[in-house]
Amino acid sequence: MFNKDKYIAKEKFEAVKKINVFSFALLLPLYIIGMSVYLLQRDYANIFATFLKPTFLLEIIILAVGIFVILGVSLIAKAITLSIFAESGFESMKFKIVKELQKPYCCLTEPIKVRQYQIALAVYILIMGIMPYIISLIIGDFIFVLASFVCAYFAGADILMLAALSGEKSSSYIVDFDGLMLYRIYEECKKTEEK
Repeated sequence: MFNKDKYIAKEKFEAVKKINVFSFALLLPLYIIGMSVYLLQRDYANIFATFLKPTFLLEIIILAVGIFVILGVSLIAKAITLSIFAESGFESMKFKIVKELQKPYCCLTEPIKVRQYQIALAVYILIMGIMPYIISLIIGDFIFVLASFVCAYFAGADILMLAALSGEKSSSYIVDFDGLMLYRIYEECKKTEEK
């Protein structure tokens, strides 16, 4: 059971604009690599054919709905993973929209171990950031590749958060607040030696 008295709290905060810049800087090389992998498997005519299809607008609508479905599934998977590690279970979950990013978000209202939180982030990144690109390569349509890049954008802040937490001790606890990159780490107090 978590006891606050045994831990020292430290808060971490980053502005949303800074997160967006870091996310773009992180994702841009991944987008270039992803596009290169796609083009190595396909010819350039495939890209132009995608935009000239008579069903192009219908595909855009279907993909927009698909992105929201993937986002919902990813968020639910993250929430379930977090609630498994939380003492109060799903009751400690909180859902909201991050206004600055217009992105749905879930967080716990109680602390869990840092490594457990990283597992939840990894689940979200896998479903939201990686799987859509793999599916787009299998389908082979360029518009699906673009849609997978949109999905990766939604996972960008979580990738940064996962990286930021890599230096934290496994014995520490984390509570994330109602925003991105805004959380409190509880580190164990160092025991003073008795003389």
